[in-house]
Amino acid sequence: MIISYIDSDINSIQYQQREESFSPITDIFFLEKDKDIKIITERNPIIIRDLILYYKADYFIVDSIRDFPFSPTSISELIIFILNHNCIFISKNDSIEYDKNHIIDVYPKVFEIFRDKI
Repeated sequence: MIISYIDSDINSIQYQQREESFSPITDIFFLEKDKDIKIITERNPIIIRDLILYYKADYFIVDSIRDFPFSPTSISELIIFILNHNCIFISKNDSIEYDKNHIIDVYPKVFEIFRDKI
């Protein structure tokens, strides 16, 4: 199961583009869009955690860590939660692909990204 996060409304162009970006992946790996890939727009980190557990995600994908509307600390805690549940975290624009072995790298990397943003 792949969960992709986007900080946009379901009816937005960004959401539609995200759906379309998974077309090559679904074709190559014989995945079903509605069954194997979930695109979430939830802005509550607790509900995001619940969705990860509910869908038993293997991958959690974002375009950028900056897409999350949370503090760097909350983002780091969410990523660590994802990793602790055997889910791989991928941030495409930040060139991050973390698995459980990278937990120690989460806080420094997230704060580095936000420091560069300022």
